[in-house]
Parts: sequence; structure tokens; C-alpha cells
Amino acid sequence: MDAIRPDFSKPIQSLMGLEIEMFGFDSESLAPLGTPGARLSSQQLMERIASSQGKLKKDEATGEIVGLDLGCGNFSLEPGGQLEYASCPGLSLRALLEDLRSGLSILEEAAEGQVLFVDHGTNPLAGPDLGLLVPKHRYKILDRYFASQPGGRGVHMMRYSATAQPNVDIPGGLEEWQDAINLTLALTPMARGLFSNSWFFQGRRVQSSERQRIWEAIDPSRTGIPPIIYQPDIAAAYADWARQAHVFLAGDLPLEQQPLYGQLTYEQWESKGWHGKFPTAADWETHLGTLFPDLRLRRFLEVRMVDAQTYSQALAPMAFWAVALREGRARCWHWLELKSTSPLELVEVLADCAVDPLARDVLRAYGEYRKAYVPFEGSAAEFVRAEGTTQPSTKLTW
Repeated sequence: MDAIRPDFSKPIQSLMGLEIEMFGFDSESLAPLGTPGARLSSQQLMERIASSQGKLKKDEATGEIVGLDLGCGNFSLEPGGQLEYASCPGLSLRALLEDLRSGLSILEEAAEGQVLFVDHGTNPLAGPDLGLLVPKHRYKILDRYFASQPGGRGVHMMRYSATAQPNVDIPGGLEEWQDAINLTLALTPMARGLFSNSWFFQGRRVQSSERQRIWEAIDPSRTGIPPIIYQPDIAAAYADWARQAHVFLAGDLPLEQQPLYGQLTYEQWESKGWHGKFPTAADWETHLGTLFPDLRLRRFLEVRMVDAQTYSQALAPMAFWAVALREGRARCWHWLELKSTSPLELVEVLADCAVDPLARDVLRAYGEYRKAYVPFEGSAAEFVRAEGTTQPSTKLTW
């Protein structure tokens, strides 16, 4: 339970953090980073940054560059070459904004104008032959596992999807924490639509969030909405659900001995073992980190159903969930009782109850942005040219 539930015997700070994933394209050829025609790879960008600051993160098993540690904020590389920036946890949205500006500035300076950065829920241009561009050992295991799932789209999730992930601590005790979890799950179906932002996939226009369609078609034992809402002991219910999820990373076994889709649940691993190995406490924590539900519990709340947003609206998911799960909980429950069907109405409600002026401004700006949204009519390449930027930090303006 210690891996799932906060320690309520200690004061819990109102910390928040934001992880944003993005795609990079050669600014001349539009080739995705790391593919033929691109002058740079994601790994080379990390090396450029490390030449003056930060410390490269390398995969112990393969030696591959998988990110860069800046001391608090950090970069990680996803399997399809996606770039992820995870902010340093902060006590305010303003602190997060400054941290994001700093992180993105570091990235764009290293790119030297050679990269167009695009914040979008799916890779707009990469074709169906996109390989595993970051061959980390764990990614190879996961790739093999998802490839063994009949009709699944886990391989697409790894290579083509990008998210914005708000992480929220809930001050108070067990009652407040469980109420915040219940509210998150109750709002999830609406939030998926509100934050949909993946309109191009493999060079073609799609009619709704392709990222969400991808995530709906991967291993159902570890994705979606976990069956924990309104349970008397949510942490215990989450642990029970996690034990029924399939395992793809069974300790340090070699690649060819790792389980394929449907072969092994964590509960089976506990009771019967796998190739002579039984899980340790460290394996349990690792297993929890390999679950991809819309809300993941790891002492704080990881909200995972949000598509990557445009840079100009990057703070909107963070503002939405921080306000909803803290000062806005009572108003959100009331809104749900009214059975309203307008997500933009809820955005206005949250803006009205936001204590932080920046959160209020961000939410109102997002509401206006969604109201005025007009689908892009050009091609995927034209979309990347129009939406891509060599200076993403300058787009974070409020």
C-alpha cells in the first residue's frame, strides 16, 4: 500500500507537476527526428544539452541515451522518439510556468533552429513503418509484448502517441484523497473530450482523438478507468486491480523469457512464479509503474487521459485538475449532480472558484480557445508547418 497511498501521518504539501510530450521534425525536410532525412535524433539533442548542462540518462542494459537529468526537471525519450519534459514539482502554477519555459528554452537552444516542435496527441506525419527509435531494453520488452496482442494498438501507443500529464498532491487525509480520486474518475469521460487534440495520424486527417482510440485498443487489463470508484478502501481496490493486470516485465529475465500478452498476471506470478522467479517488493513498484490507467495512483494522482495540448494551452490541463481536485471539489460534484453536458461550462465554473489568478486566466483562455476552435483544413505537412515552432518557450504566454 505504501507504493499507492500517501503517508497521511505527515503533512502533505500542495505540490503539482506537469509532464508534456511532444514530437520533433526536421525544420527543412519535416522528417521525424531520428528517421532518414532528419539532421538530428532525439538522442543527439540530449547530447547537445549535456555538453553544457545536465547529466545524460542511459539505459543500463543497452547504453542507449534515454533522457537527461537537469537536477529537478528532466527530459525523457519515448519509444517513437517523442521528447518528454517533466517539470520540477512546484507549489504554484506560476512556478510550473517558469520551469516549463526554462526547460523548453534549453531544448530549443540545443536544436539551433533545426527542429520544429509540435505538441499534438499523435504524430501527424510518421508513417506506418516507424521503428523503435529509442531501443531501451524495457521498450524492447514492451514492444514484443504489445506485438503479441491480437488486434491491439499498444505498438501505436509507444510510437505515435503523446500526452500532457498533470500530477497532483492532495493535502489533507484519507477522506480528501479518496474524494479527489472519485471525482477524477467521475470527470474522466468528460475530460477526454475536453482535452482531445489529435487530429492527424500517419499523414491523414481524422475526425476525433486518434490518441484516445489508440489507448482504448491496448491491453485492457492495465488501461482505462480502474474499477475503484466509490470503493470504501480505494488503495486496496487499486492493489487488487493491479494484481489482476498482465505482467510484461518479470524481473531481470532475458527478453525471450519475458511473458507475452495474456500469459501472466501479477497474481499468478506471486503464486506460481515465472521461469523460477517470484516477484520482489521492487518488482511490485515496477509493475505499478507499467500500468497505464486514466488515473494512476503512486502516492500522488497521475492524470493520464489528456492528449498533448498546443504550447499556448499547455498549462490548461494542470490548471483544470489542480483546481478541480482541491478548491473546486464541491462545485464539481454539484455540477455533476446537475447532469450538465457542457464541458466548457465546467471550465467556467472552475475559473470562478480558482484561488490562483493565473489558474483563473489559464482556464478562461482555454474556454475561449475551445469555443473558437476551427479544424485545420490543410494537409498533415501543412499542419506541422503551421503548428510547429522552433521556439516553443515563447508560446507559453498568459
